[in-house]
Amino acid sequence: MFESDYTISGIHATHLKYLVNDAKVFSRYIDVYMNAAIIGFLYGRLEKKDNTSQDRARIYADAFATERLNCDFIYRLIMLLDETTELSTQQRLDRAFRYDSQMETKHAKDVHAENMELFNSYVLGGIEELYEQLTNGATSRDDYINRIYDITVKFEEEIEGIDYESKLKELVNSN
Repeated sequence: MFESDYTISGIHATHLKYLVNDAKVFSRYIDVYMNAAIIGFLYGRLEKKDNTSQDRARIYADAFATERLNCDFIYRLIMLLDETTELSTQQRLDRAFRYDSQMETKHAKDVHAENMELFNSYVLGGIEELYEQLTNGATSRDDYINRIYDITVKFEEEIEGIDYESKLKELVNSN
């Protein structure tokens, strides 16, 4: 998991590059990837791969190696909390912790591939959400900084009442 290059294509690649190279809101593609996974999940944005353009952005394996612990943590958290499918507590725990470590069987490989597809759809949705929120009305570096501040304040207000810690405890204790 997170051991090889990952290529983002189409409009998502264009937006990812914009956030890093033009707006300079993020320093690296891997930073966008990790934040986009969280934003995509929190905003419920699931996007499919886009091939409407030839644009491509690649996150190299060495970037994943550098951020492995963070990527694994974000992946496991999303796999535990995702409610897009009806899964029992045990199935969620398996999805988060078992299938990526038991890659010997075809079933485990298939389930892990489905889980990564779900995770990466949150990443793509998060890229879109970040791009839309950060570029809405922004034309200069100062505008981007103000948008980041506004988004952070709004985000804090939105998640203030959500208690993910208790959701996790409930999920673990129901077993």
